Amino acid sequence: MTPLLKKLGEEYKKRNPSVDVVVMHPPIGTAGGIRALAGGKLDIALSGRNLKPGEVGQAYPWLQTPLILATNGGKTKGLSSKDIADIYAGRKTTWDGGAQVRVVMRGVAETETAALRSISPEVDVAVGEALKRNDLPIAENDLDAMEVLTRISGSIGTATLGLVKADHSRLTVLSIDGKVPSVKALESGAYPWKRDYFLVTTPAIKPAAVSFLNYLRSAPALKLAREFEYLATR
Repeated sequence: MTPLLKKLGEEYKKRNPSVDVVVMHPPIGTAGGIRALAGGKLDIALSGRNLKPGEVGQAYPWLQTPLILATNGGKTKGLSSKDIADIYAGRKTTWDGGAQVRVVMRGVAETETAALRSISPEVDVAVGEALKRNDLPIAENDLDAMEVLTRISGSIGTATLGLVKADHSRLTVLSIDGKVPSVKALESGAYPWKRDYFLVTTPAIKPAAVSFLNYLRSAPALKLAREFEYLATR
């Protein structure tokens, strides 16, 4: 969510010129952010999940965005769940037109991998098989996934619609079983795969950070987020 957070930080500074909003880059991940928050290195951490027992802080549900499959150069606008299973199982190795299919993985414990496996029982089995292979690139985080997917011709892998939009990516977003990802489709339940985000703070949060936290949950910030395909969590 780095591109969106930087944009929100810029908008906030227009209203509060004396406050600087620093977004960590490269990202350090959910676990790293929560540890840094507990150690007093951050004022607000962004988490891709709720807090686990023993983790320090208070998590506030914030935004959702469609979890998608994206490609660079794949000659298609959509895939069926059978197509996806065949790709991850290695049974479908070329796109229409003959280009090689290049699968980009995320780690076995990543939210994106769990969402991908939930598409169908066949996809679940196929992704499990793909995770055992040692010849597929594994992206470490969302921005890494975007970079690898964009760099490799014929790529396919998971991403988020919000990041594709905010990053002005040239990746092609794919429909799944005819379901086209969008904020409206996510809101109505027509598109079921999503990524949730939480804002995490501690009781030691500084007054200036409280003000920014309140801005992130305000109507103007949520309206801007929606323009980049993020939906306020209900």
